[in-house]
Amino acid sequence: MAEENKKNSHYISAQESRRIAKENFKITKEFEKKKKRKNVESEYLTEMKDSKNIVEFDDLHTYFYTDTGVVKAVNGVTFSIPAGATVGVVGESGCGKSVTSLSLMQLVQGPSGQIVSGSIRFATNAFRLDAKGKKIPVYETEIVDGVEVIKKDEKGKPINKKNELGGYLYEMDEKVYDIAKMPIEAMRSIRGREISMIFQEPMTSLNPVFTIGNQLDEVAFLHIEGISKADAKARSIEMLNLVGIADPEGVYQKYPHELSGGMRQRVMIAMSLLCNPRLIIADEPTTALDVTIQAQILDLLREIKGKINGSIMLITHDLGVVAEMADFVVVMYAGKIIEMGTAEDIFDNPLHPYTIGLQKSKPTVDGEVESLYCIPGFVPNPVDMPNYCYFRDRCDRCKKECAGAYPQLVKVTDTHSVSCYLYNEQEGGEDA
Repeated sequence: MAEENKKNSHYISAQESRRIAKENFKITKEFEKKKKRKNVESEYLTEMKDSKNIVEFDDLHTYFYTDTGVVKAVNGVTFSIPAGATVGVVGESGCGKSVTSLSLMQLVQGPSGQIVSGSIRFATNAFRLDAKGKKIPVYETEIVDGVEVIKKDEKGKPINKKNELGGYLYEMDEKVYDIAKMPIEAMRSIRGREISMIFQEPMTSLNPVFTIGNQLDEVAFLHIEGISKADAKARSIEMLNLVGIADPEGVYQKYPHELSGGMRQRVMIAMSLLCNPRLIIADEPTTALDVTIQAQILDLLREIKGKINGSIMLITHDLGVVAEMADFVVVMYAGKIIEMGTAEDIFDNPLHPYTIGLQKSKPTVDGEVESLYCIPGFVPNPVDMPNYCYFRDRCDRCKKECAGAYPQLVKVTDTHSVSCYLYNEQEGGEDA
């Protein structure tokens, strides 16, 4: 029996597992140490390759160090999110969509999960700091004897100017940060304020022992310095009203279990919008919702994007949602991007056999297809990925080149790229 187990490629002995765990501990300890280092801005200050983008993923690698080996959940991902656009990231479960977004938020579960290499450039509106490293406030002014002077209160202290959210106004600078290199302390100034996330399951994201109002107000107190309780409540109710909740004052006082799935999802969207973020990450925002509520949530997201003039990173496995919402589409498979382009490119002219398979497996309204198409085979073991194309063993169009090195992502048109040996950069089309 022992010999049979050893022949099995997935078999690992207890001794080997202990050795791997020991190595992983050393590696992850160094990563955790870097994340907790002193905040020195020059270490993660960078520049965008294209000023029109708000986020640029550049050769991102995010791994999970397990007792059975290293899982390369995100393995060399490169794509951009333009300002004011919606980018849909699609693929089957386990392809690395959510881990990519969690890497952007620096929420990958450590110490086992770590951003190993690559860059995540984000265009931020950062606080300007004085010589002591403190934020520089903006004070109210008045004209006295023809001279502009700072207003002071009864105690002689300068009066802080308020921003549109009801908090103190500070001097700001447009900067670009490499989130992959940022320490945890610095990331807290961005996460929730400029990048917010609508998580996949609202019932597990909301705290069942606090009211909706408590949880919304907490976001305001954390990220809007100087906001009063009254202003925080007003802002929370304003956001509940914005997402289409009929009785915002009543919902403000309720607990999560008193709301339906669609209402809870609206609360999560309200929470993500509270600080007017530049980027919203929507991770499966319509999961577990019925079709009519799904349509309402998607309409709401589209309407809100226009109001806040922000960008959306939409993560889903539902191609119908992507077709309706996205300007650009990124198709992922086993931790890599296998195709990307505009929504028209992906839906009107899909190139990669995997993308074609995904579209064929989607049910149609006319009902002419008796049985849905199913992509044959299984995703390769993430601990022991092959050296050749990850989709080769499931592909019905593979050729001899597919047994070679993993295919590079090549441009077929200015907007359309694919990672497949059926296409090449020179011809810009299918090989003869």
